[in-house]
Amino acid sequence: MSIKVNVMFLLFISAIFGAFNFEVFFMGQTPTETQGFISLSFVFLWLIYGFITSFKKIKYFLIFITLYWCIGLLLTLIVCLLQWYILIIPLTCIYFAPLDGLRYFFKVPIDGNFFYFAIFLSYLVTVFGCFLGKLTINKPTSKK
Repeated sequence: MSIKVNVMFLLFISAIFGAFNFEVFFMGQTPTETQGFISLSFVFLWLIYGFITSFKKIKYFLIFITLYWCIGLLLTLIVCLLQWYILIIPLTCIYFAPLDGLRYFFKVPIDGNFFYFAIFLSYLVTVFGCFLGKLTINKPTSKK
């Protein structure tokens, strides 16, 4: 899979999951159980995605995914610290709305601190998926 295909896939998935959570996020409401499970499904998809790409031995995926989540973290910092609110549009569509439902489980208000945590959590889940994929590849087989 090329980087272009990865980017298109991630944007597509983020848009789909973000669409389900967008209204609640946009209105600043507390997520419902449904939005919580939508966001959990989104994070679980990252686990599967990391596993599959690692299992298929796709080169540079870990670098790509690190850049992907670091860009989200950096844009969040820029918005919060420099108040460049124009960046809220891509951040909302790609990072915030799909992860907003996680607030249902953590019972925290909507703010930049939560999204730092959500981005970091999603990154760790993806890396864990990569680790599981590599572990599966390198699993010793017993010969009989």
